[in-house]
This record gives sequence, structure tokens and C-alpha cells, in this order.
Amino acid sequence: MWRKIIISVLIVIMLLMTTCVYLSNPPSVDRPGITSDSSDGAIVIYEVYKILRKHDFYVQRIGPEGDFLWGEKGILIGSGYKNWGGFDLHAVGDGSGGAIVIWPSHPKRRPYVEHVARVDSEGNIQWRRDIPRPSSPEVIADGSGGVIIVGHFSERLYALKIDSEGNFPWGKDGVSLGLRGYFPGRDTASDNLGGAISVQDITGEDIISAQRVDSEGNISWQRSGVQVFVGCAGSPQVISDGSGGAIIVYMRMTPSEEHKGCYSYSDSDIYAQRVDVEGNILWQPDGVPICVGPSHPEISRIVDDGAGGAIIIWRRGGCIYAQRIDSKGNILWQEDGVKVCEGGVNIRPFIVSDGSGGAILVWSHADGIRVQRLDAMGRKPWGPNGAVVSSSQAQRGIVAISEDGYGGVFISWVASKFIDDETASYVQRIDAQGNRLWGEKGILLNR
Repeated sequence: MWRKIIISVLIVIMLLMTTCVYLSNPPSVDRPGITSDSSDGAIVIYEVYKILRKHDFYVQRIGPEGDFLWGEKGILIGSGYKNWGGFDLHAVGDGSGGAIVIWPSHPKRRPYVEHVARVDSEGNIQWRRDIPRPSSPEVIADGSGGVIIVGHFSERLYALKIDSEGNFPWGKDGVSLGLRGYFPGRDTASDNLGGAISVQDITGEDIISAQRVDSEGNISWQRSGVQVFVGCAGSPQVISDGSGGAIIVYMRMTPSEEHKGCYSYSDSDIYAQRVDVEGNILWQPDGVPICVGPSHPEISRIVDDGAGGAIIIWRRGGCIYAQRIDSKGNILWQEDGVKVCEGGVNIRPFIVSDGSGGAILVWSHADGIRVQRLDAMGRKPWGPNGAVVSSSQAQRGIVAISEDGYGGVFISWVASKFIDDETASYVQRIDAQGNRLWGEKGILLNR
């Protein structure tokens, strides 16, 4: 009898201790992945926290009016993983009303793996594959209902393709792109021909290099990649030029007179370069200047304009600026760029195409999350300061976005939910006029 009482007391104490840990160390959830379902709605993968630091992952389809189509929580795609936090979840539309979703597993012992699954338009799991987890994986559509995953394995950059049937056409180990370096200094985009183009900041060599892998998994350019720029440069971003090549934007740094080395610089500028499908440099050797002078711009992002050119955004002095460049490297908007918003931008902004030669930008501001559209002429149709996505003062500023296919955007983010700072996942849709379609506060996923 006494033994049972003692065991019961110990269980209660353990539960109380767990609760105290939970309250004093509120859990963080991974950023929800979101994509269009090609039918005026969205598919999202998100995380639900469970006690004892275990997590479940769900996939949910949301209709045009913001209603859940796959039940209250959606489809349970994975369960029981220990949270390490800070990882992105990925969702890529399959073009048939479903999506391929990717989420991490964090076992106590290696190897760490990434889970990949395809869910059809009815919420049925078509297949699931496990792959070795690359460092900071990038995931893009292959144009045929599959995905291409790019990431570092053992300090080398590899590309892995999984087709719509769950096969590995480039092999289970993927294809080495021959690029190496510090993994945050890279980016990947589709070549619009079933392959991919990756750019890499080669750490220690002060080189921006690019490599293309075609739809069959063959390396198209020289084995070590095309040297886009040689000198003090970093933070490359890339998009397709619509013809099998790419437009690449990067930061060029001017070393200071007092210090040696590229990372002891007195100024930084933004330049862009175009590489054709054969790997030839098309614009002037040092690239086209986008933002130069004593302005100290910060890391930029880039999106295609649908006409062979690109729209580039950057942050400077707490404000966001944008510039459009055509396929020949000509600057199309005002020389210093379009000022998108005033100060108070506290994270790197996000950008997608608006499908009409312009772009939609999303950023975390001092008063919440805001969104702005720039049309093809660089005008701001949603007002001087854009539209409000969420005005909560407790925003985490962790955002993922996807085009909705109708001139608007889907947005997912993580915010504080309760007074104890527990995190929650939200989604919102902004239409082509800048209106919030899914309620004033958005849709709470992990309720």
C-alpha cells in the first residue's frame, strides 16, 4: 500500500517538475512551411508541441475562405520528435492540388535525417522517404511534381532530386555540385528546365561561384563552377533568368585601409550578374551596380520579374529599398531604388513575384508584420506604408511566404500565444488589393 502511495507521489512530483520546466522554458516551434494548392487555397506543414518536449507535425489544407479541409488539425505526418528548434519546415506544391512536405527528425544519436512525403489533394499520403539531413537544406520544385533538395554534406554541396513518384532519378546520394564553403553563403533556384542553379560564397577564397545541374543530374558547367565574381564578396542570391541561366545578386565589400581581409571592410555595395545556360558571363565583368556608395546596405533578396529580369530588395538604415533590372542589365527604376517603407524593419524582408512584373514584400516591423506590393513600374498600390498582416506586439518575426497565383500572397509566421510566451503558428492570405482574407488576426494552426 505504502509503496503504491510513494510511487504515486513521485509521479506527481515529476509531473509538477515537468510543468515548471515547461513554464520557465516555453517551447519554440519550427517555422510553418506554406505553398499554394493550385486551387485558390494553401497547404501548410506545422508543428504542435507536446509535453516532455515531444512534437507532432501536421499537414493541413486551407480553402479559399480560410476553412480547414483536412479536419481540425490536419493530417498527422510525423510524431514524437525531440525539439531542437530553429529549423524550417518546407512545403512545395505538386501542381495537382497536393504538396511535397519536408520536416526534420532529431534523434538522440546520429544520423540525423530529413523526412520527405507527398500528400495528394485529398490528404492521402502517397509516399514517404527518409534522406540524410543536409545543413540548411533548400527545397525547390522540379517543375514536374517533384522536388530538388540542395544542402551541404561533409563540406560539399549536393543536389538530390525526388520525383513525383518518390524515386531518386539522380541517385540516393544525389549529385555533387563541386562547390564548397560556409553554408549560409549560398542560394538555389530552378533553371526552369527541370534542373537547378546554385551559388556559393567560397569561404577563404573570396569567390562567388555558380553551378548548374540539368534535369538528368549532369553538371552543366565547369567542375568547380563558374566564377561570378572574384574579390571581397558574399551573401549571393539567385533566380532563374527564364532561359536556363540565372541572375545572381551579391554583396561586394571594400576592405578598410586600417585592416586587412575582406571581412574588415569599410563599405559594402550590391551588384548583380547574369550567367547564361552555358555558363557564360553576360554582363560587365564586375557585375551591374544596384546599390553603391557610403550607404552600407544589408543582405539582399531577389525575385524574377517574369520578363527575363529581376527585382532586388535590400535593407538600409532600418528601411527597405527595391530595384528592378531587365534581362540586359539595365536599371529600370529610380537610380537609388524605390523606398518601400520607413524605419523599424527588424528582420531581413521576404519577397515573391506578384505575377504581373512586380513583387510582394513582407517584413517584420516594430508594430507587427507588414506587407507591400510594388507594381512593374515600382509604384506602391497598397499605400505608402503597405498593409498590415498582424499588429500583435508579440510577433517573433519568423516568416515564410508563397505566391497565391492570383496576385496575392500566403504568409505563415510564429508568434507568442500566451502570457508565458508559448509560441504559436499562424497563417494569413493577402489578396491582390492588400486585403486580409483570413480574419483580422489570421488563422491559428497549433491550437
